[in-house]
Amino acid sequence: MKQKKWSLIILVLILIGGLIFMLLNQNPAPPLEPKSFNHVSVHDPSIIKEGDLFYMFGTHIEAAKSSDLMNWERFTNGYTTPNNVLFQDLSENLAESFLWAGEDDADSKDGYAVWAPEIFWNPNYINEDGSQGAYMLYYSASSTYVRSAIGFAVAPQIEGPYTYVDTIVYSGFTKEEAYDENSQVDKKWVHTHLPTLIEEGQISDINPDWFLGEERYHNAMYPNAIDANLFYDADGRLWMSYGSWSGGIFLLELDDQTGLPLYPGVDGITEDGRLIDRYFGIKISGGEGQSGEGPYIIYDAQTQYYYLYVTYGWLGADGGYNMRVFRAKEPTGPYLDIKDDDAVLKMGEDNFTKGNKLMGNFLFTGEPGSTLASGYVSPGHNSVFHDEDTNKRYLVFHTRFPNAGEMYQARVHQLFMNEANWPVVAVHPYAGEQLRQVRKREIVGDYKFINHGMSNSAAIVESIEIKLNTNQTLTGAVEGTWQKVDDYFAEIIINDIVYRGVFVEAWSPEKNDFVMTFTAVSDKGVSIWGSQ
Repeated sequence: MKQKKWSLIILVLILIGGLIFMLLNQNPAPPLEPKSFNHVSVHDPSIIKEGDLFYMFGTHIEAAKSSDLMNWERFTNGYTTPNNVLFQDLSENLAESFLWAGEDDADSKDGYAVWAPEIFWNPNYINEDGSQGAYMLYYSASSTYVRSAIGFAVAPQIEGPYTYVDTIVYSGFTKEEAYDENSQVDKKWVHTHLPTLIEEGQISDINPDWFLGEERYHNAMYPNAIDANLFYDADGRLWMSYGSWSGGIFLLELDDQTGLPLYPGVDGITEDGRLIDRYFGIKISGGEGQSGEGPYIIYDAQTQYYYLYVTYGWLGADGGYNMRVFRAKEPTGPYLDIKDDDAVLKMGEDNFTKGNKLMGNFLFTGEPGSTLASGYVSPGHNSVFHDEDTNKRYLVFHTRFPNAGEMYQARVHQLFMNEANWPVVAVHPYAGEQLRQVRKREIVGDYKFINHGMSNSAAIVESIEIKLNTNQTLTGAVEGTWQKVDDYFAEIIINDIVYRGVFVEAWSPEKNDFVMTFTAVSDKGVSIWGSQ
Protein backbone atom coordinates (compact mmCIF):
# COMPACT_ATOMS: atom_id res chain seq x y z
CA MET A 1 0.00 0.00 0.00
CA LYS A 2 2.79 2.40 0.93
CA GLN A 3 4.52 1.66 -2.38
CA LYS A 4 1.33 2.42 -4.33
CA LYS A 5 0.85 5.62 -2.34
CA TRP A 6 4.38 6.85 -3.13
CA SER A 7 4.00 5.84 -6.77
CA LEU A 8 0.82 7.93 -6.95
CA ILE A 9 2.54 10.91 -5.33
CA ILE A 10 5.46 10.66 -7.75
CA LEU A 11 3.06 10.44 -10.69
CA VAL A 12 1.17 13.52 -9.49
CA LEU A 13 4.45 15.42 -9.06
CA ILE A 14 5.53 14.44 -12.58
CA LEU A 15 2.22 15.60 -13.99
CA ILE A 16 2.44 18.92 -12.08
CA GLY A 17 6.01 19.42 -13.24
CA GLY A 18 5.02 18.76 -16.84
CA LEU A 19 2.13 21.19 -16.55
CA ILE A 20 4.43 23.88 -15.12
CA PHE A 21 6.94 23.24 -17.91
CA MET A 22 4.20 23.57 -20.53
CA LEU A 23 2.91 26.81 -19.00
CA LEU A 24 6.37 28.33 -18.82
CA ASN A 25 7.13 27.40 -22.40
CA GLN A 26 3.84 28.13 -24.11
CA ASN A 27 3.95 30.66 -26.91
CA PRO A 28 7.73 30.36 -27.35
CA ALA A 29 9.51 33.42 -28.68
CA PRO A 30 9.87 33.32 -32.47
CA PRO A 31 13.41 33.03 -33.80
CA LEU A 32 14.90 36.48 -34.46
CA GLU A 33 17.54 37.10 -37.09
CA PRO A 34 20.42 39.61 -36.84
CA LYS A 35 19.61 43.02 -38.28
CA SER A 36 21.44 45.48 -40.52
CA PHE A 37 20.74 49.18 -41.03
CA ASN A 38 21.49 51.88 -43.56
CA HIS A 39 20.62 55.30 -42.13
CA VAL A 40 20.21 58.53 -44.10
CA SER A 41 20.45 62.21 -43.20
CA VAL A 42 16.89 63.46 -43.67
CA HIS A 43 15.92 66.36 -41.37
CA ASP A 44 12.30 66.91 -40.26
CA PRO A 45 11.14 63.66 -41.92
CA SER A 46 7.55 63.19 -43.13
CA ILE A 47 6.65 59.54 -43.73
CA ILE A 48 4.24 57.91 -46.17
CA LYS A 49 3.76 54.40 -47.58
CA GLU A 50 3.32 53.75 -51.29
CA GLY A 51 2.76 50.12 -52.20
CA ASP A 52 5.46 48.10 -50.46
CA LEU A 53 7.80 51.06 -50.00
CA PHE A 54 8.07 53.62 -47.23
CA TYR A 55 9.15 57.16 -48.14
CA MET A 56 10.43 60.00 -45.98
CA PHE A 57 10.65 63.57 -47.26
CA GLY A 58 12.60 66.22 -45.36
CA THR A 59 14.22 69.64 -45.16
CA HIS A 60 16.69 70.81 -47.84
CA ILE A 61 14.70 68.86 -50.47
CA GLU A 62 15.98 65.49 -49.28
CA ALA A 63 14.05 62.23 -49.46
CA ALA A 64 14.70 58.50 -49.12
CA LYS A 65 12.84 55.20 -49.47
CA SER A 66 12.91 51.81 -47.79
CA SER A 67 11.15 48.47 -47.93
CA ASP A 68 11.81 47.58 -44.27
CA LEU A 69 12.18 50.91 -42.35
CA MET A 70 15.77 49.93 -41.54
CA ASN A 71 17.68 50.29 -44.80
CA TRP A 72 17.10 53.61 -46.55
CA GLU A 73 18.14 54.80 -50.00
CA ARG A 74 18.36 58.51 -50.87
CA PHE A 75 16.86 59.39 -54.28
CA THR A 76 17.02 63.20 -54.31
CA ASN A 77 19.74 65.74 -55.07
CA GLY A 78 19.11 68.47 -52.50
CA TYR A 79 19.05 72.05 -53.80
CA THR A 80 20.54 71.16 -57.18
CA THR A 81 18.86 73.19 -59.91
CA PRO A 82 17.72 73.35 -62.68
CA ASN A 83 17.83 69.55 -62.68
CA ASN A 84 16.20 69.15 -59.29
CA VAL A 85 14.74 65.68 -58.80
CA LEU A 86 11.60 66.92 -57.03
CA PHE A 87 11.09 70.42 -58.45
CA GLN A 88 13.11 70.49 -61.73
CA ASP A 89 13.96 74.22 -62.02
CA LEU A 90 13.73 75.08 -58.35
CA SER A 91 13.91 78.87 -58.73
CA GLU A 92 11.33 78.98 -61.49
CA ASN A 93 8.92 76.42 -60.04
CA LEU A 94 8.72 77.93 -56.55
CA ALA A 95 9.20 81.54 -57.68
CA GLU A 96 5.99 82.83 -56.09
CA SER A 97 6.93 81.57 -52.63
CA PHE A 98 10.49 82.82 -53.09
CA LEU A 99 9.24 86.36 -53.69
CA TRP A 100 8.52 86.38 -49.97
CA ALA A 101 11.20 84.09 -48.52
CA GLY A 102 13.59 81.21 -49.07
CA GLU A 103 15.91 82.15 -51.94
CA ASP A 104 19.06 84.31 -51.73
CA ASP A 105 17.52 86.42 -48.99
CA ALA A 106 18.38 87.22 -45.34
CA ASP A 107 19.13 83.88 -43.61
CA SER A 108 19.06 82.11 -46.97
CA LYS A 109 21.51 84.58 -48.56
CA ASP A 110 23.41 82.97 -51.49
CA GLY A 111 21.29 79.83 -51.27
CA TYR A 112 17.89 78.34 -50.51
CA ALA A 113 15.85 77.49 -47.43
CA VAL A 114 13.13 74.99 -48.28
CA TRP A 115 12.22 73.21 -45.09
CA ALA A 116 9.99 70.71 -43.35
CA PRO A 117 7.81 69.31 -46.15
CA GLU A 118 4.69 67.25 -45.65
CA ILE A 119 4.10 64.44 -48.15
CA PHE A 120 0.44 63.52 -48.49
CA TRP A 121 -1.66 61.42 -50.87
CA ASN A 122 -4.99 63.14 -51.57
CA PRO A 123 -7.40 60.92 -53.55
CA ASN A 124 -9.86 63.80 -53.95
CA TYR A 125 -7.55 66.45 -55.39
CA ILE A 126 -8.69 67.72 -58.81
CA ASN A 127 -5.77 68.14 -61.21
CA GLU A 128 -5.60 70.73 -64.00
CA ASP A 129 -6.60 68.09 -66.58
CA GLY A 130 -9.66 67.13 -64.52
CA SER A 131 -8.24 63.85 -63.25
CA GLN A 132 -8.57 63.04 -59.57
CA GLY A 133 -5.90 62.20 -57.01
CA ALA A 134 -2.39 63.55 -56.46
CA TYR A 135 0.62 63.43 -54.20
CA MET A 136 0.80 66.78 -52.46
CA LEU A 137 4.06 68.21 -51.11
CA TYR A 138 3.52 71.09 -48.69
CA TYR A 139 6.83 72.88 -48.11
CA SER A 140 8.16 75.80 -46.04
CA ALA A 141 10.13 78.64 -47.63
CA SER A 142 11.87 80.65 -44.92
CA SER A 143 14.22 83.63 -44.62
CA THR A 144 14.12 84.46 -40.89
CA TYR A 145 12.70 83.04 -37.69
CA VAL A 146 9.36 84.72 -38.48
CA ARG A 147 9.30 85.56 -42.22
CA SER A 148 8.22 82.38 -43.94
CA ALA A 149 5.56 80.94 -46.24
CA ILE A 150 3.89 77.58 -46.79
CA GLY A 151 3.27 76.53 -50.38
CA PHE A 152 2.40 73.28 -52.08
CA ALA A 153 3.10 71.39 -55.27
CA VAL A 154 1.54 68.24 -56.73
CA ALA A 155 2.61 65.21 -58.74
CA PRO A 156 0.95 62.06 -60.10
CA GLN A 157 3.89 59.92 -58.92
CA ILE A 158 5.40 60.03 -55.46
CA GLU A 159 8.98 60.59 -56.68
CA GLY A 160 7.85 63.60 -58.71
CA PRO A 161 8.60 65.90 -60.32
CA TYR A 162 6.22 68.23 -58.44
CA THR A 163 4.49 71.22 -60.01
CA TYR A 164 3.83 74.35 -57.96
CA VAL A 165 0.19 75.20 -57.22
CA ASP A 166 -0.03 78.01 -54.65
CA THR A 167 1.35 79.69 -51.54
CA ILE A 168 -1.27 79.50 -48.80
CA VAL A 169 0.07 80.99 -45.54
CA TYR A 170 2.51 83.87 -44.98
CA SER A 171 4.07 85.09 -41.73
CA GLY A 172 6.43 87.80 -40.57
CA PHE A 173 4.64 90.64 -42.36
CA THR A 174 4.57 94.16 -40.92
CA LYS A 175 2.10 97.02 -40.88
CA GLU A 176 4.38 99.38 -42.79
CA GLU A 177 7.46 99.12 -44.99
CA ALA A 178 10.35 97.26 -43.33
CA TYR A 179 13.37 95.17 -44.36
CA ASP A 180 15.50 92.46 -42.79
CA GLU A 181 19.27 92.49 -42.92
CA ASN A 182 20.64 91.16 -46.23
CA SER A 183 17.20 91.42 -47.78
CA GLN A 184 15.43 93.48 -50.42
CA VAL A 185 12.00 92.10 -49.53
CA ASP A 186 9.57 94.73 -48.25
CA LYS A 187 7.77 92.98 -45.38
CA LYS A 188 4.66 95.18 -45.49
CA TRP A 189 1.56 92.96 -45.52
CA VAL A 190 0.46 94.21 -48.93
CA HIS A 191 3.26 92.18 -50.51
CA THR A 192 1.61 88.89 -49.46
CA HIS A 193 -1.67 87.45 -50.77
CA LEU A 194 -3.63 89.15 -47.96
CA PRO A 195 -4.99 91.96 -50.19
CA THR A 196 -6.37 89.33 -52.59
CA LEU A 197 -8.00 87.36 -49.76
CA ILE A 198 -9.63 90.54 -48.44
CA GLU A 199 -10.84 91.53 -51.90
CA GLU A 200 -12.33 88.08 -52.47
CA GLY A 201 -14.03 88.14 -49.05
CA GLN A 202 -12.08 85.13 -47.71
CA ILE A 203 -11.02 87.20 -44.70
CA SER A 204 -12.69 90.34 -43.38
CA ASP A 205 -9.65 92.63 -43.23
CA ILE A 206 -6.18 92.73 -41.69
CA ASN A 207 -6.06 92.08 -37.95
CA PRO A 208 -4.34 94.94 -36.08
CA ASP A 209 -3.13 92.44 -33.48
CA TRP A 210 -0.80 90.88 -36.08
CA PHE A 211 1.52 93.85 -35.65
CA LEU A 212 3.70 95.26 -32.87
CA GLY A 213 4.09 98.87 -33.89
CA GLU A 214 4.81 99.73 -37.51
CA GLU A 215 7.71 97.39 -38.31
CA ARG A 216 7.31 94.27 -36.18
CA TYR A 217 5.27 91.09 -36.48
CA HIS A 218 3.61 89.81 -33.28
CA ASN A 219 5.36 86.46 -33.18
CA ALA A 220 4.54 85.68 -29.52
CA MET A 221 0.87 85.35 -30.49
CA TYR A 222 0.95 84.33 -34.16
CA PRO A 223 2.94 81.60 -35.91
CA ASN A 224 5.96 81.27 -38.11
CA ALA A 225 4.44 79.76 -41.27
CA ILE A 226 6.40 76.51 -41.48
CA ASP A 227 6.02 72.81 -40.58
CA ALA A 228 2.78 71.89 -42.34
CA ASN A 229 1.06 68.58 -41.50
CA LEU A 230 -2.10 67.25 -43.19
CA PHE A 231 -4.60 64.73 -41.86
CA TYR A 232 -8.13 63.53 -42.46
CA ASP A 233 -10.49 63.49 -39.51
CA ALA A 234 -12.97 60.72 -38.72
CA ASP A 235 -15.60 62.42 -40.91
CA GLY A 236 -13.32 62.75 -43.93
CA ARG A 237 -12.56 66.47 -43.55
CA LEU A 238 -9.01 67.58 -44.41
CA TRP A 239 -6.97 69.69 -41.98
CA MET A 240 -3.53 71.27 -41.84
CA SER A 241 -1.68 71.91 -38.60
CA TYR A 242 1.38 74.15 -38.85
CA GLY A 243 3.50 76.68 -37.00
CA SER A 244 6.73 77.09 -35.21
CA TRP A 245 8.11 78.36 -31.99
CA SER A 246 6.97 81.40 -30.10
CA GLY A 247 3.49 82.07 -31.48
CA GLY A 248 2.18 78.54 -31.21
CA ILE A 249 0.69 75.87 -33.44
CA PHE A 250 -2.42 76.59 -35.53
CA LEU A 251 -4.99 74.55 -37.44
CA LEU A 252 -6.75 75.31 -40.74
CA GLU A 253 -9.33 73.25 -42.57
CA LEU A 254 -8.49 72.61 -46.24
CA ASP A 255 -10.64 72.06 -49.30
CA ASP A 256 -9.54 68.56 -50.25
CA GLN A 257 -10.29 69.10 -53.96
CA THR A 258 -8.04 72.15 -54.21
CA GLY A 259 -5.66 71.84 -51.24
CA LEU A 260 -6.42 75.47 -50.34
CA PRO A 261 -7.32 76.70 -46.83
CA LEU A 262 -10.86 77.49 -45.73
CA TYR A 263 -9.82 80.53 -43.72
CA PRO A 264 -12.15 81.29 -40.77
CA GLY A 265 -12.68 84.79 -42.20
CA VAL A 266 -13.43 86.44 -38.85
CA ASP A 267 -11.85 86.23 -35.42
CA GLY A 268 -13.33 84.21 -32.59
CA ILE A 269 -12.79 82.07 -29.51
CA THR A 270 -13.33 78.33 -29.07
CA GLU A 271 -15.69 77.08 -26.36
CA ASP A 272 -12.70 76.37 -24.15
CA GLY A 273 -11.21 79.83 -24.70
CA ARG A 274 -8.60 79.35 -27.43
CA LEU A 275 -7.88 81.89 -30.15
CA ILE A 276 -9.47 81.64 -33.59
CA ASP A 277 -7.77 84.01 -36.02
CA ARG A 278 -9.47 85.06 -39.25
CA TYR A 279 -6.38 84.07 -41.29
CA PHE A 280 -4.16 81.76 -39.28
CA GLY A 281 -6.95 79.54 -37.92
CA ILE A 282 -7.44 77.85 -34.54
CA LYS A 283 -4.63 77.85 -31.98
CA ILE A 284 -4.07 74.31 -30.69
CA SER A 285 -0.70 74.44 -28.91
CA GLY A 286 2.03 76.63 -27.47
CA GLY A 287 2.48 80.39 -27.75
CA GLU A 288 3.54 83.00 -25.20
CA GLY A 289 7.06 83.23 -26.61
CA GLN A 290 8.02 79.61 -25.82
CA SER A 291 9.33 76.87 -28.07
CA GLY A 292 7.08 74.46 -29.91
CA GLU A 293 7.34 73.26 -33.50
CA GLY A 294 7.01 70.36 -35.92
CA PRO A 295 3.34 69.56 -35.19
CA TYR A 296 2.04 66.21 -36.37
CA ILE A 297 -1.57 65.10 -35.87
CA ILE A 298 -2.81 61.60 -36.62
CA TYR A 299 -6.27 60.17 -36.02
CA ASP A 300 -6.16 56.67 -34.58
CA ALA A 301 -9.37 54.81 -35.43
CA GLN A 302 -8.64 52.09 -32.87
CA THR A 303 -8.40 54.45 -29.90
CA GLN A 304 -10.66 57.14 -31.45
CA TYR A 305 -8.26 59.89 -30.41
CA TYR A 306 -6.44 62.57 -32.39
CA TYR A 307 -2.80 62.57 -31.24
CA LEU A 308 -0.81 65.80 -31.51
CA TYR A 309 2.98 65.43 -31.48
CA VAL A 310 5.13 68.55 -31.03
CA THR A 311 8.80 69.22 -30.37
CA TYR A 312 10.11 71.62 -27.71
CA GLY A 313 13.55 73.19 -27.46
CA TRP A 314 16.03 74.06 -30.20
CA LEU A 315 17.14 71.65 -32.92
CA GLY A 316 20.93 72.07 -32.46
CA ALA A 317 23.05 69.59 -30.53
CA ASP A 318 23.03 72.00 -27.58
CA GLY A 319 19.32 72.82 -27.93
CA GLY A 320 17.55 70.20 -25.84
CA TYR A 321 15.09 69.24 -28.62
CA ASN A 322 12.53 66.75 -27.25
CA MET A 323 9.22 65.27 -28.40
CA ARG A 324 5.87 65.56 -26.61
CA VAL A 325 2.38 64.19 -27.23
CA PHE A 326 -1.16 65.36 -26.46
CA ARG A 327 -4.53 63.99 -27.57
CA ALA A 328 -8.10 65.16 -28.27
CA LYS A 329 -11.51 63.76 -29.08
CA GLU A 330 -12.06 66.36 -31.83
CA PRO A 331 -9.63 67.49 -34.55
CA THR A 332 -9.90 71.11 -33.39
CA GLY A 333 -9.01 70.22 -29.80
CA PRO A 334 -8.57 70.95 -27.02
CA TYR A 335 -5.42 68.80 -27.04
CA LEU A 336 -4.63 67.60 -23.53
CA ASP A 337 -1.76 65.68 -21.97
CA ILE A 338 -2.00 62.79 -19.51
CA LYS A 339 -2.54 65.34 -16.68
CA ASP A 340 -5.39 66.95 -18.66
CA ASP A 341 -3.28 70.08 -19.18
CA ASP A 342 -4.03 72.01 -22.36
CA ALA A 343 -1.32 72.19 -25.02
CA VAL A 344 -2.04 75.93 -25.47
CA LEU A 345 0.03 77.97 -23.04
CA LYS A 346 -1.39 80.70 -20.86
CA MET A 347 0.63 83.71 -19.77
CA GLY A 348 3.20 82.72 -17.17
CA GLU A 349 3.08 78.97 -17.90
CA ASP A 350 6.24 77.01 -18.76
CA ASN A 351 6.01 74.68 -21.72
CA PHE A 352 8.23 71.99 -20.18
CA THR A 353 5.43 71.14 -17.75
CA LYS A 354 3.06 70.36 -20.64
CA GLY A 355 2.77 67.22 -22.75
CA ASN A 356 3.85 63.63 -22.22
CA LYS A 357 7.59 63.70 -22.90
CA LEU A 358 8.37 60.84 -25.24
CA MET A 359 12.13 61.20 -25.55
CA GLY A 360 14.98 63.63 -24.89
CA ASN A 361 18.78 63.42 -24.76
CA PHE A 362 20.04 60.07 -23.48
CA LEU A 363 23.06 57.79 -23.49
CA PHE A 364 23.29 54.09 -22.65
CA THR A 365 26.65 53.99 -20.91
CA GLY A 366 29.16 51.22 -20.55
CA GLU A 367 28.60 49.55 -23.91
CA PRO A 368 31.22 49.13 -26.63
CA GLY A 369 30.70 50.74 -30.02
CA SER A 370 30.01 54.22 -31.30
CA THR A 371 27.89 56.87 -29.61
CA LEU A 372 25.64 56.76 -32.68
CA ALA A 373 24.39 53.41 -31.40
CA SER A 374 24.32 54.33 -27.72
CA GLY A 375 22.26 57.51 -27.50
CA TYR A 376 20.59 60.52 -29.08
CA VAL A 377 20.95 64.28 -28.78
CA SER A 378 18.08 66.63 -29.68
CA PRO A 379 15.75 64.02 -31.18
CA GLY A 380 12.66 65.62 -32.66
CA HIS A 381 10.43 66.99 -35.41
CA ASN A 382 8.68 63.70 -35.97
CA SER A 383 6.00 62.24 -38.15
CA VAL A 384 3.91 59.14 -37.33
CA PHE A 385 2.62 56.32 -39.49
CA HIS A 386 0.03 53.69 -38.56
CA ASP A 387 0.45 50.73 -40.89
CA GLU A 388 -2.97 49.12 -40.94
CA ASP A 389 -1.59 46.07 -42.78
CA THR A 390 0.53 45.12 -39.77
CA ASN A 391 -1.21 47.21 -37.08
CA LYS A 392 2.15 48.76 -36.21
CA ARG A 393 2.71 52.43 -35.44
CA TYR A 394 6.00 54.17 -36.21
CA LEU A 395 7.62 57.33 -34.90
CA VAL A 396 9.96 58.85 -37.50
CA PHE A 397 12.28 61.70 -36.48
CA HIS A 398 15.75 63.15 -36.91
CA THR A 399 18.39 63.18 -34.22
CA ARG A 400 21.93 64.22 -33.45
CA PHE A 401 24.29 62.11 -31.35
CA PRO A 402 26.53 62.39 -28.28
CA ASN A 403 29.99 63.74 -29.12
CA ALA A 404 29.17 63.97 -32.84
CA GLY A 405 28.55 67.70 -33.32
CA GLU A 406 25.73 68.74 -35.65
CA MET A 407 25.75 65.57 -37.75
CA TYR A 408 22.20 64.17 -37.92
CA GLN A 409 20.32 61.16 -39.25
CA ALA A 410 16.72 59.97 -39.39
CA ARG A 411 15.52 57.21 -37.07
CA VAL A 412 12.41 55.03 -36.88
CA HIS A 413 11.14 53.68 -33.56
CA GLN A 414 7.99 51.66 -33.08
CA LEU A 415 5.17 53.19 -31.01
CA PHE A 416 3.02 51.11 -28.68
CA MET A 417 -0.23 51.99 -26.93
CA ASN A 418 -0.33 51.36 -23.20
CA GLU A 419 -3.47 50.24 -21.37
CA ALA A 420 -4.74 53.83 -21.24
CA ASN A 421 -4.19 54.37 -25.00
CA TRP A 422 -1.20 56.67 -24.56
CA PRO A 423 1.71 56.07 -26.95
CA VAL A 424 5.08 54.96 -25.58
CA VAL A 425 8.22 54.73 -27.72
CA ALA A 426 10.33 51.62 -28.28
CA VAL A 427 13.71 51.89 -26.59
CA HIS A 428 15.68 50.92 -29.71
CA PRO A 429 15.32 51.62 -33.47
CA TYR A 430 12.77 49.53 -35.30
CA ALA A 431 14.04 46.11 -36.33
CA GLY A 432 10.89 44.13 -36.98
CA GLU A 433 9.99 43.58 -33.32
CA GLN A 434 6.37 42.85 -32.43
CA LEU A 435 4.29 42.59 -29.31
CA ARG A 436 3.74 39.03 -28.12
CA GLN A 437 3.03 37.12 -24.95
CA VAL A 438 6.09 37.65 -22.76
CA ARG A 439 7.12 35.11 -20.12
CA LYS A 440 8.04 36.26 -16.66
CA ARG A 441 11.42 34.58 -16.80
CA GLU A 442 12.29 36.62 -19.90
CA ILE A 443 11.68 39.84 -17.98
CA VAL A 444 13.78 39.02 -14.93
CA GLY A 445 17.31 40.39 -15.19
CA ASP A 446 19.65 43.38 -15.20
CA TYR A 447 18.69 46.52 -17.12
CA LYS A 448 20.13 49.84 -18.16
CA PHE A 449 17.52 52.38 -17.07
CA ILE A 450 16.68 55.83 -18.51
CA ASN A 451 14.31 58.38 -16.97
CA HIS A 452 13.59 61.06 -19.58
CA GLY A 453 12.17 63.52 -17.04
CA MET A 454 10.23 66.59 -18.12
CA SER A 455 12.80 69.33 -18.71
CA ASN A 456 13.97 70.94 -21.95
CA SER A 457 17.55 70.70 -20.77
CA ALA A 458 20.39 69.98 -23.20
CA ALA A 459 21.99 67.74 -20.56
CA ILE A 460 22.38 64.10 -21.58
CA VAL A 461 20.63 61.62 -19.29
CA GLU A 462 22.97 58.67 -18.74
CA SER A 463 21.65 55.21 -17.98
CA ILE A 464 21.82 53.71 -14.51
CA GLU A 465 21.77 50.05 -13.45
CA ILE A 466 18.66 48.33 -12.09
CA LYS A 467 17.42 44.77 -11.71
CA LEU A 468 13.96 43.26 -12.12
CA ASN A 469 13.81 40.38 -9.67
CA THR A 470 11.76 37.16 -9.67
CA ASN A 471 9.78 38.38 -6.63
CA GLN A 472 8.68 41.38 -8.76
CA THR A 473 10.76 43.88 -6.89
CA LEU A 474 12.96 46.41 -8.67
CA THR A 475 16.35 47.08 -7.11
CA GLY A 476 19.57 48.91 -7.89
CA ALA A 477 20.03 52.61 -8.51
CA VAL A 478 16.26 53.04 -8.05
CA GLU A 479 13.85 50.77 -6.19
CA GLY A 480 10.26 49.74 -6.62
CA THR A 481 8.11 46.95 -7.99
CA TRP A 482 7.11 45.59 -11.36
CA GLN A 483 4.47 43.35 -12.85
CA LYS A 484 3.35 42.05 -16.21
CA VAL A 485 -0.32 42.59 -16.96
CA ASP A 486 -1.97 40.24 -19.45
CA ASP A 487 0.38 39.27 -22.29
CA TYR A 488 2.83 42.18 -22.43
CA PHE A 489 1.60 45.29 -20.58
CA ALA A 490 4.06 46.65 -18.02
CA GLU A 491 3.27 48.31 -14.70
CA ILE A 492 6.30 49.68 -12.88
CA ILE A 493 6.14 51.58 -9.59
CA ILE A 494 9.07 53.75 -8.48
CA ASN A 495 8.79 56.16 -5.53
CA ASP A 496 5.03 55.55 -5.49
CA ILE A 497 4.75 56.75 -9.11
CA VAL A 498 3.08 54.30 -11.48
CA TYR A 499 4.43 53.93 -15.03
CA ARG A 500 2.39 52.01 -17.59
CA GLY A 501 3.68 50.64 -20.86
CA VAL A 502 4.83 47.41 -22.47
CA PHE A 503 7.50 44.73 -22.31
CA VAL A 504 8.87 43.94 -25.76
CA GLU A 505 11.93 42.18 -27.12
CA ALA A 506 13.90 44.56 -29.34
CA TRP A 507 17.15 44.73 -31.28
CA SER A 508 19.85 46.47 -29.24
CA PRO A 509 22.43 48.30 -31.41
CA GLU A 510 24.80 48.32 -28.42
CA LYS A 511 24.73 44.54 -27.98
CA ASN A 512 24.05 43.68 -31.62
CA ASP A 513 21.38 41.27 -30.41
CA PHE A 514 17.75 41.08 -29.31
CA VAL A 515 17.12 41.91 -25.65
CA MET A 516 14.10 42.39 -23.41
CA THR A 517 13.08 46.02 -22.93
CA PHE A 518 10.35 48.03 -21.30
CA THR A 519 8.94 51.46 -22.14
CA ALA A 520 6.33 53.22 -20.01
CA VAL A 521 4.89 56.61 -19.09
CA SER A 522 3.70 57.94 -15.73
CA ASP A 523 0.53 59.86 -14.96
CA LYS A 524 2.79 62.95 -14.82
CA GLY A 525 3.93 62.49 -18.42
CA VAL A 526 7.42 61.15 -17.65
CA SER A 527 8.74 58.31 -19.83
CA ILE A 528 11.09 55.59 -18.61
CA TRP A 529 13.02 52.98 -20.56
CA GLY A 530 14.81 49.79 -19.63
CA SER A 531 17.06 47.60 -21.79
CA GLN A 532 18.69 44.34 -20.69
